[in-house]
Amino acid sequence: MEMPFKCANEITAMAASCFPLARAAATGIEQDVLELVVPEAKRDAKALLAILRRGAIFEKGVLAMLHELVGVLDAQILEGTYVETFYDHSPENASNESSWSKERLTPEADRLANAVAVLFELYATLAAVHDILSAEKALEGLRSAA
Repeated sequence: MEMPFKCANEITAMAASCFPLARAAATGIEQDVLELVVPEAKRDAKALLAILRRGAIFEKGVLAMLHELVGVLDAQILEGTYVETFYDHSPENASNESSWSKERLTPEADRLANAVAVLFELYATLAAVHDILSAEKALEGLRSAA
């Protein structure tokens, strides 16, 4: 199995890449999420926004806050998703199908989907950094015990 990184510099670069992602996620929360999120989740979104603006992205609980907000937004996006069906009964239609469907998002759900994309990328990158650090800590414990 090939490892996703080759040296400590790459791990540092991965951790450093979390900061611009956090700024982008904060902007997404500020511009799209706070206005559109259900009232119960607005307080949590504001708390996460404050953490991201401070750059305290490696604090304990940030991953859980991101996970929770993405879950709330996913549910709202699902509510704002509808299926549009198109029909073509014309004699020029050469296909065997006379109708087809396409999923559409309301404008609000589309804005939330854009924010979720950045939040999810931040979550995935932060989780990877935490996993690598946990693995390094476990290895240090094994080495000291050997």
